[in-house]
Order: sequence, then structure tokens, then C-alpha cells
Amino acid sequence: MRLTVKRLLPACLVAAASIAGLQHPAGATAGSAVPAQAAVPGSAQAVVSTAARAAAPAHVAERGARAARVPTVVLTFDDGTADHLAVAGMLSRRGLKGTFYVSSARLGRRGFLSVAGLRAVAKDGHEIGGHTLHHPHLSELFDAEQRTEICDDRRALLKMGFAVRSFAYPFGDFDETSKQLAMGCGYTTARGINGLHRPDSCRSCPVTETIPPADLAAVRATSQTGLPRTARTLREFVTRAQREGGPGLVIFVFHEIKDDPRDRYATAPKEFAAFVDWVARQRKAKTIDVKTLGDVAGGRVWPVPDDM
Repeated sequence: MRLTVKRLLPACLVAAASIAGLQHPAGATAGSAVPAQAAVPGSAQAVVSTAARAAAPAHVAERGARAARVPTVVLTFDDGTADHLAVAGMLSRRGLKGTFYVSSARLGRRGFLSVAGLRAVAKDGHEIGGHTLHHPHLSELFDAEQRTEICDDRRALLKMGFAVRSFAYPFGDFDETSKQLAMGCGYTTARGINGLHRPDSCRSCPVTETIPPADLAAVRATSQTGLPRTARTLREFVTRAQREGGPGLVIFVFHEIKDDPRDRYATAPKEFAAFVDWVARQRKAKTIDVKTLGDVAGGRVWPVPDDM
């Protein structure tokens, strides 16, 4: 029998708290850390309050996207590998911003960003998000272990000075407990790795994620696994959205940017550069928008509740 985290919020309440249009307290400002509102620690009230505050500003992004009537491209990068420092520079030179999800316990290890490197990424205006402490398959863990992986990772990143609002599930693997914990620990969004249209295996899936996302605790993204990771393939996700998807989100999931045909998750630097060049031109032409996932969802940076 699995252990159960006490007082976890029922999934139906998490979903209800994720509905767009919930209002922030007066004077709320995105990106500022403030004390949590009074609530019984760890209670359903506390978790609903966190999720509600997180979801509040999403209607602002929704209005902006609908006014433009163009899709919003979100460039996300998982794992915090060492190459992401150069990737952040590539984006910045093109006027683009990305969301970089890192596992705090791996920072400074061989092949991964150092804390100083991650600070350089953030200094360039990119978003830093959480990705658990050690990158486990969350659904295989006891509930208490999931809480440690998700909440302690966010605590560590906040202590380092990063304004952490967004989370990504390692391997795209999560269950209802994972979703409840992600929102209960103060994240505004938790991103998966699939759920949007694929030409080979998910033709009936939506072309874009909604603004705000239909489920803030399970944000859908494009899946490129098994597809050629070429600039042309990547562009096709966006051009389809331009034709059919309207003002929704096209969320990309990248890992290492390197030349290694044996690594099915890696994207060659030449192909990646060609793609972001095209994205920058499309943005300049105002045929797409480009935002970080945290900016799409909005919300203040709330502390992790003491008992989470």
C-alpha cells in the first residue's frame, strides 16, 4: 500500500482552483515573493488558495493573445544540462526568452549547469523552473517521496534567488498526487511532454494548448519523440497552429542541443539555430508571439507552505 500525504487536496478541488478568472489580492505584482495568505497549513484551503492565486492573471495573457489572433510559442528546456548556457545565449541574441527546467540537486555536477551558470541564464531574462531534486519517475514513488522531490526542489531554487513559478514533470510522468503536490508547493503551472497534435500518432489531439491552459497542473506540449528533430519538423508545429490553432500555445520540449544522432532527445545545434532564426523572424513579423510559460500563466512567486 502506498503512503499518503496527509491533507492532500482532492483532485476535483485542484481542477476547480485552476479555472481562469480567479482574482488576485489587490496590488499583486508578478514576480514578487510575498508571505502566503493566512490558512491552515497543508489544508485544502491553503492549497486552493495557492492554486487560485497562481491562476489569477491568466486572463490577461488570454486577452493579449486573442487580440493578436496569433499562436504563442513557448520554448522550454529540460534537465539543466551544461549546454543550456549557450542555448540561452542563442535565444537572447535573437530577442527570444525560454523556460529552463532544472533539478537543483544536479546543479554543479558533471554535464549540468553550475549555480553560477544558471544565474547567468536567469540574468538574461529567461525563466527558471523546477524539475524535481533528482529527476525520478514520480508515479513510481510513495507520496511522501514525491513531496520531497517536488517541494524541496522548489525551496532550494527559491533559496538560490530564482523566481520559480513553473514546473515540469521528469519524463512527463505524473499521477494525481504529483499534480496536487505541484500546485500545493506553489507552482503556477506543471508541464507534461505531450497532448498536442502529432502528424503520426495524435492527429485528433488539439493543435494548441488553450490560454490559460485547460489544466494548469498538466499543461500539454508538443511531443517530438521519434520524429526527425529538424528545423522543418519544428516549424510545422507552428505553421499548423497558424493555419488551424488560432491564439493558443505551441509548447516545445527540448533537451540537450548537441550533435549526437544516437540520442533521440537531442537536437542538432544547426537545426535548432535554423528553427529559432525562423521563430525570431515570425515574431518580428507579428505572425506569432513568444513567451515563457510563467509569463503566460502569470502570478506572483509564492513561498512553499511550511508543512509541504
